[in-house]
Amino acid sequence: MGNGRVVNSETVTGILHAIRKAEKHRSIFLYRLYDLLAKSYYTQRNIGPCIEYTNLYFAHHPLRYSPIIRQRYFDISCMLAFSTGKKEAMRRYLDSARTLAQDIGDSLALMRTYDYESQISSSEGQFGKAVENSRLLFNYLKSHDILQMYAFNNLATSFEYNGQMDSAIHYYKEAITWSRQHPNTDLLWVYESLAEVYQKERDYKNATWALDSSIRIFGRNVDNAQAEKIEELRTQFQTEKKDQSIASLQATGRLNRKIISQQRWFFAGGLVITSMIGLYLYNRYRRKLLQERNEKLLIENKKLRLEQRVLQLQLNPHFVYNSIANLQGLICSGDKREAAAYLRAFSHVMRSTLELNREDVIPLKEEIEALENYIHLQQMRFKEAFEYIIETGDIAMEAVLIPPMLLQPFVENAIEHGFRNIDYKGNLRLSFIQKEDQLHISIYNNGTGVEKAGTSLKKSLSQSIIKERLDTLFNQEKRLAYFEARPEIMENGKGYLVNLYLPLLQS
Repeated sequence: MGNGRVVNSETVTGILHAIRKAEKHRSIFLYRLYDLLAKSYYTQRNIGPCIEYTNLYFAHHPLRYSPIIRQRYFDISCMLAFSTGKKEAMRRYLDSARTLAQDIGDSLALMRTYDYESQISSSEGQFGKAVENSRLLFNYLKSHDILQMYAFNNLATSFEYNGQMDSAIHYYKEAITWSRQHPNTDLLWVYESLAEVYQKERDYKNATWALDSSIRIFGRNVDNAQAEKIEELRTQFQTEKKDQSIASLQATGRLNRKIISQQRWFFAGGLVITSMIGLYLYNRYRRKLLQERNEKLLIENKKLRLEQRVLQLQLNPHFVYNSIANLQGLICSGDKREAAAYLRAFSHVMRSTLELNREDVIPLKEEIEALENYIHLQQMRFKEAFEYIIETGDIAMEAVLIPPMLLQPFVENAIEHGFRNIDYKGNLRLSFIQKEDQLHISIYNNGTGVEKAGTSLKKSLSQSIIKERLDTLFNQEKRLAYFEARPEIMENGKGYLVNLYLPLLQS
C-alpha cells in the first residue's frame, strides 16, 4: 500500500477478495487482513469503515488478551475517536493505552499517548498543557532519531494556539530543514501554516515569501498531476489499440479456418450445392468485412477522443500559470485579505475546471457557470473595472452540449488584453444563438484598440490549441466548426469581436 494519501482500487479489491476466502475457510490469519483493510480506509480518511474493521481485527486476533495487542488496539481506537470528535471515548481509550504501555515498558507507545493528550488539551482550550505534551513527544522522537513530520506540525500548532508565535515559526522552519534530508516530503501545509503565523505577527514580507513558496509547490503538484493524467491517457490508448488489434487478428484467423473447412465440401457436392454454399460464404464474408470496417471506425473514434482529451488538458497549465501570476500580483500589493479571497475563488475555479475536464462534452449551462466563476475571479483582480452580460435567449442550456473549457481562453484574451490600462468602464458581452443545426457564440469587448487586440489574438497559444481541438472534434471530413476575430468599433473608437460557430450537439 505504501505511505501515500490514496490506496489504489486494485489493492483494496485484492484485500476484500482475500478476506472472503479467509472467512470461508476460517483462516487463522483473517485478523491480519482486517487490519490491512482498516489501514486502507484510514489512509483515505473513511473513518466509519476503518473503526468497523479495527474492531473485527481485535475480535479475531488469536492473542487479543495479550497486553501488547490490547495496547495497540486502544492506541488506534484513541486516534479514531479523536477523528470522529468523541472526546469521552478518546479519554477512555487514552487511559487504557497509557496504562498498558507502562505495564509492557513500551516507551514509544507511552509517548504517543502524550500526543493524544495534547490534542485533547487543545480541544478544551488548555493550550499551555498542549505545548508541554507535544514537546514531550517531540523531544523523545528527536533523541531516538525517529522524528516524523507530524511531530513538527503538532508542536508548532500547539505553540501557535498558545500565542507563542516565535516558537511556532522556529519549529515550522525546523520542519523545512528536516525535509531536506527526507525527499518526497510534502511541505505545502508547512508553508501555508507559516504564512498564517507571519500574518498574525504582521510580518507581511515573510508571509508573502511563505505564500509564494506554497503557490510554487501547488503549481508543481498541479503540473505533476497533469503529466500523470496525460501519460495515463496515452497508456490507455495504447492498451485499447493493442487489444483491438489482437481481437481483429483472432477474428480473421477464425474466419480463415472456417473458409478452409468449408472448401473441402465444395468439391464433393453438386453444382447446385456448390452455388448455394458459395453464395452463403460470399454474404457471410461481406458481413465480416463490414464488421471489421466498423471496428476500425470505432478504434479511430476512440483515438480522436483521446487526442481531444490531450489537447483539452494542454489548456490547464496555461490557465493555472496566468491565475497564479494574478495571485502573486495581489500578494505583492500587500492586500492580504484580497489575496486570501482571490485564493479561495481560484481554488473554486480550479476544482470546477478539473471536474469538467473529465468529460468530452458538457451541458452549455455548466460551461456558462464555469465562465461566470472565472469572470468573477478576474473582476476581483481588476477591482470591478469591467461589467459583463451573458445572453442565452431561449436556448435549452441543459440539452445543448459543448466541449468543456472552449470559451474561457477567448474571455481571458478579452479581459487580459482588452481591459488592461483602460480609463473607462469595460464591457464584456457573450451571446448564444441557436440557428437550426448550428450554435453561434459571439464574444465582444469594448477594450483596447484594434492593433493591440489583433496582435494579442494572433500570438495567443490558447487560440492555436482551440483551433486544433475544433479540427480534431468536428473538421475531419469538412469544415463544420471555426472562429473569426475582427475589430468591432461600437463605442469610444475601440472594441473587438470573436464569432465562434459550432455544430449543434444535443443530449
